[in-house]
Amino acid sequence: MFTYMQREGGTLSFWESFCSELSKPVLSTIIITSVLCIVFILLSFAIKRVDANKKTPLWLIPFLWIVDLINSFVKENIGVRWKTFAPWFLSLVIFIFFANISAIYLLENPTGYLLITFTLAMCSFFVIQGANLASNGVGGYFKSYLDPTPVMLPMNLISEISLPISLCLRLFGNVVSGAAISILIKEAFGYFSIPIMPFINVLFDFAFSLIQVAVFVILSIIFTSMKIKDEEKIYSK
Repeated sequence: MFTYMQREGGTLSFWESFCSELSKPVLSTIIITSVLCIVFILLSFAIKRVDANKKTPLWLIPFLWIVDLINSFVKENIGVRWKTFAPWFLSLVIFIFFANISAIYLLENPTGYLLITFTLAMCSFFVIQGANLASNGVGGYFKSYLDPTPVMLPMNLISEISLPISLCLRLFGNVVSGAAISILIKEAFGYFSIPIMPFINVLFDFAFSLIQVAVFVILSIIFTSMKIKDEEKIYSK
């Protein structure tokens, strides 16, 4: 097997090094996912004890606002099938945001690794394809690759294949570029950057994380909406 690194007189294979590096973001992903699951399970028990006839507790208002925001956007774009897709998009919002700010709690940023962002993009890709199948049926699904004429089949295939790649690289590039800018500022100003680096980190960790979440999720919702019949997009209570 090819080797490319030397460590303490021994050799480290490419795949051993690759798996060693990959284990860091995977471990961060497992920790973030596990903690979020525990928190939201406990939160669900707390919500069940809330009396609907009394005033809404202050701690519950931010959660209700986020859920209502996602639900409203999904209803407007996806329509009658919104209940099927809203939980997935809300899960994306929560995971990507907490993954992007993982440096604050001393974890490796999962979205700073291409394979993690590609996995998220592929999950969204399968959701988009599932929406196409559910809305148009098997015949309509395959027919969509021939629209508007069969000559467009190669272009439609390329368009579908490029979709997860686009989502993946967009999220990955935004995360990496933010880290690169932080490093450049630190290298350029040296010790003078110490007073401003906390503000720079807050800017990139929180503000830019929200932007990255919004871009990834909004694009995923729009791509899903494009696969659904127009008559199904009209939602009425």
